[in-house]
Amino acid sequence: MRNVLGIAVLGIAALALDVLLTGCRTTQPVHAGPRDASLTEPDPMLSVNTLHDAPEDYALQRIDSDEFPIPSYARHLKGVKICLDPGHGGDAHKRGFKRGPTGVREAEMNLRVTQYLRDLLVYCEAEVLLTREEDLAVSLPERGEIANQWGADLFLSCHHNATSKPEVNRTSVWYHRDVDFRPANLDLARYVLQGLQDGLALEQTTGVPLKSDQLMYKGGFGILRACKVTAALTESSFFTNPEEEQRLRDPYYSLVEAYAIFLGFAKYAAAGIPRLTMIEPQDGLLTAGEPTTLRFQLDDGLRSRGSWGADRQMIITSSIDVRVDAIPMEYDFTNDGYRLSVELPDGLSAGDHTVTIQFQNMFKNSVINPDIKLTAE
Repeated sequence: MRNVLGIAVLGIAALALDVLLTGCRTTQPVHAGPRDASLTEPDPMLSVNTLHDAPEDYALQRIDSDEFPIPSYARHLKGVKICLDPGHGGDAHKRGFKRGPTGVREAEMNLRVTQYLRDLLVYCEAEVLLTREEDLAVSLPERGEIANQWGADLFLSCHHNATSKPEVNRTSVWYHRDVDFRPANLDLARYVLQGLQDGLALEQTTGVPLKSDQLMYKGGFGILRACKVTAALTESSFFTNPEEEQRLRDPYYSLVEAYAIFLGFAKYAAAGIPRLTMIEPQDGLLTAGEPTTLRFQLDDGLRSRGSWGADRQMIITSSIDVRVDAIPMEYDFTNDGYRLSVELPDGLSAGDHTVTIQFQNMFKNSVINPDIKLTAE
């Protein structure tokens, strides 16, 4: 009897020990082998909001401060219609697309710089329109059409550059096609370039930082090709440079860049923005085949300011060039009223025609909208 009782006691003790050991085992950590970081950590090459946070009024709180003063000549920006295009957008789902070494997105850099630039320009009473206000994909033709339909005086597409060489970091500004295509494009590009070179003061430079977009594509950049207004494109610096990528995350650096471009715009406007208006025929309609006189009003962008000497000629006569459908034409120009007339003794054939009048003011700024459309019926 004692043996049976002993066996039972031993059995109960063994069962209790097993339960105790089992309980201890279930409290131990489970080792599943090496951790797969891709399953637990976000992919930096797909991340969004890659810039350092900043309040919406970051630029507004600093405009006209000791660091970002508004020069007196910036008053000539008043009323100038400027369309700003933050390059790219809506592309975060494309892994690694337009990102720096640690995943900082160009689309976000472009948008913040452009928004700060808008704040600076509006402060000086320029009229400003952005092609996008959020991280959205807007096609190149749509971006250009926004500027065209709005009737922009100037268009600037804001970008940052990339290369396989991480040591490269310099500034370039791009114009469409060749130097004769639209001289005002060169004016805008030149002033913006000078502002960026002075403001960012990058250690590296390229021999000719004003560049034709046909160096990249036979037809040029799609965005500049879509624009019918005076336009340029910035590649302010290289986000593929590790140090520059981190600077571009900083709202202060974004404001420095925006301010540099702003000063370029301000100096451009201060030097006068020449314009052209058709006086006759006002509606642009002609009778096909009949003798016609075309009359235009030229504006150097300076004389209307009424400054001392404003009665003197400020249009360079030798710079005037008049063409009808690309054919050079004789013209009469009078300094008193800045009137220009073109005689078409044989008239024009039925259909649409283009009159192109180029000229420069004393600062060598060219007319921003040199083409006038005519229809002969």
